[in-house]
Amino acid sequence: MLDKKGFTIIELLVVLAIAGIIITLAVSSMANTIPHLRLNDFTREIVSKINLARSVAIARNKACVVSFNKLENTYNIFMDDNENYQREDAEDAITAGQMAKGVTIVKASFSLGTSAFGYDGSGLPLKNRIGSVCLKNDKDEYHKISVSWNGRAKVYKNVKKKECE
Repeated sequence: MLDKKGFTIIELLVVLAIAGIIITLAVSSMANTIPHLRLNDFTREIVSKINLARSVAIARNKACVVSFNKLENTYNIFMDDNENYQREDAEDAITAGQMAKGVTIVKASFSLGTSAFGYDGSGLPLKNRIGSVCLKNDKDEYHKISVSWNGRAKVYKNVKKKECE
């Protein structure tokens, strides 16, 4: 009886081939998961910014507006002293930002056909302006953030494309 210790080259090649297949599948899966995670994270970030605008409006007892620019893929939050939904130089900027890489604004639709809404000093929608903003990732997944009459922002994940057109 031979006392052999170790592995043959064929056994090592089989193990390496199996490991290569597993690594390929894992990398492919991660590549598909990253856009989904980015959309989820940035949707939460936008809701957080909307809640910030509401808190600032209440704290300062003044109008605070959230504006979305689809063409530039940006958002802007500012105090709106004259409640015209436009930021003038004298009005305080609260925060502004660019959408995350791979996340785009598909539609920002609020009352009166605008891309902005705001909160009054009591935390309710400024001039009853409500609506929603739709975000999309590179994998054509859509999330919708809706602002209701009570001023709350609600997220609808994985909505159909037609809901955002």
